Amino acid sequence: MMKKIYISFTILFFTVLSNPLLAQSKIVFDSLVHDFGDIKEEDGDAQTIFDFTNQGNKPLKLTSVKASCGCTTPNWSSEEVAVKGMGYVQVSYSTKNRPGPFTKTISVRTNGNPQVLVLTIKGNVIPRPKGPKDWYPMEIGNLRFKTTHILIGNILNTGKDTVSTVIYNQGVSPVNIKYGEVKVPEYIKVWGTKDKLTAKDTATVFISYDASMKEDYGYLFEYFQLPTSDLDSPKKRINVSAHIKEDFSGLAEDGSSPAVEFDKVTQQLGEMKALDKKSAAFTISNTGTSELILRKVKASCGCTATKPQKTTLAPGESTKLDVTFTAGNYTRQVKKSITIITNDPKKPETTLYIEADVKSTEGN
Repeated sequence: MMKKIYISFTILFFTVLSNPLLAQSKIVFDSLVHDFGDIKEEDGDAQTIFDFTNQGNKPLKLTSVKASCGCTTPNWSSEEVAVKGMGYVQVSYSTKNRPGPFTKTISVRTNGNPQVLVLTIKGNVIPRPKGPKDWYPMEIGNLRFKTTHILIGNILNTGKDTVSTVIYNQGVSPVNIKYGEVKVPEYIKVWGTKDKLTAKDTATVFISYDASMKEDYGYLFEYFQLPTSDLDSPKKRINVSAHIKEDFSGLAEDGSSPAVEFDKVTQQLGEMKALDKKSAAFTISNTGTSELILRKVKASCGCTATKPQKTTLAPGESTKLDVTFTAGNYTRQVKKSITIITNDPKKPETTLYIEADVKSTEGN
C-alpha cells in the first residue's frame, strides 16, 4: 500500500514539473542593497552590479528596470536568462553637484516570481574642493567670469545703479583689459579695479546704468564687448538687462491722476490658416482725472504688430489699439502677449493677449 502511495506521489511530482502551465521563472539576487560608503564627488559616477540567478524552471526575462531619479542610470541583462543561469543589473549614480548622503531605489520587473522587486543603493558623497571653476563659472577664452549677465533689475526712470562682476585669469600669461576701447551708449559706463590681470589674478568690473538717460520703459536687454589682449578670445560679451519703471513720487498735489482701462484682456482671433494674417483691436480708455500717456506698447514677438491710434488720452477719452497677427508656420494653439506701459500710477504695466487656433494648409 505504501509503495503505491509513493509511486503515485512521484508521478504527481514530475507531472507538476513537466506541466508548462505551472512552470515559472524565479529571480534571486545575491543582494538587494549596496552601500557605497563615502565616495568623492570628483571621482565621477559611482557604479555597482547586482548579480542574480534564475532559480525557477522557465527562462527569466527582465521586462523593465526603472530608477527613482534621473541621477541614477541602470543597465541590465536584456536577453532571456536560462534556468540556473545568471544575469545582472548595473547601476550608476552621478555624484556631480550632489554632495551629502543619498538613498536611491531601482524597480525591477520580471516575467516570473516575484514580478516586482526593489534594489537600493546608498552612500555619502564627499564634496569636491571648490575652486575658480565654481567661483567664476562663465568661461570666455582664458578669462572666467562670476557672471556675464549684469542684472540691473528694477530701476526707476529717474534712477542710477552700479553692478559689478569679477573676472579671473585662468591662463599662464597676463591679460590686459582695454576699458578705454569699450563701446557703450552714454547711459552705461564701464571701469575696473585693474587694467592688467596676471596669471591666477582677479579684478572687479563695474557697470553703471543711468535710467534717466535711457529714456525708455519696461524690460530692456542689450550687450557690449569687453576688449582684452587674450589671444584665445579677445572680445568678451557682457549682457545687461534692466526693468525701468516710472517714478511716481512727483504726482500732482491735488491728487489727480490718469486711470487706464481696457475693454478686454484677451482677444480671440479664432481659427486661421498657417501663413495667414488676422487683425483685431483693443479699446483703451482713460477713466482718470488727468492726461493718460501710453509710454510703450511692445509685442512678445515679431509675429504680432501693434499700433495705438493715439498715445495721449484726455480724461474720458478712448482709443483703439490695432493688432495684427501673422500665423507664419504655426500649426497649433497660439497665445501671444502685448505689454502696455502707461503713466497710470496704479496700473503702470498691463499685459494683453491674443489667441488663435492655427491650422495647417496641407490638404487644401
